[in-house]
Amino acid sequence: MKNDQKSLSRRQFTKLGATALAAATLGANQMASAQLAASELESAFLMELSLDVADQLDTGHTSIAPVTGGTFGGPRLQGTVRDGGADWITQVSGHSSLDVRITLDTDDGEIIYMTYTGVVHNGDSGLYWRVRPVFQTASEKYDWLNHIVCIGKNKRIPGKVAYDVFEIL
Repeated sequence: MKNDQKSLSRRQFTKLGATALAAATLGANQMASAQLAASELESAFLMELSLDVADQLDTGHTSIAPVTGGTFGGPRLQGTVRDGGADWITQVSGHSSLDVRITLDTDDGEIIYMTYTGVVHNGDSGLYWRVRPVFQTASEKYDWLNHIVCIGKNKRIPGKVAYDVFEIL
């Protein structure tokens, strides 16, 4: 070994290895804690949405299910679903991808445009059917809908396509 290179004794090497191991463990613990949520995800029930849907039109990988009406209701809004919307259901590698566009008429005469995308998949624990609604309205009373994030979960109502929709707080 050249004189300008340092050599480590066995004791120095062992000590250095223990220090490196401690640093690596600390780094791994910091990474693990960075992967934990800093807060809980909270939600509040927004509404039940129940849709009347006509027979699907088969167009290949995508089927179109006309929405012919329905109802919605919750603590802060309620009303009916207009005829004329539709659900474009596309078969994608083992699941169905939803793309729905409907118009809501509130009981107090306001109009809300609602769209949602979603996923339907038959998994090991049963049917996984979730949607991501987005609202648009010019109504001052319901303007708060323009600024919220929601998630919906399917529910069984015979003869209907139905969801419980939750606002993420």
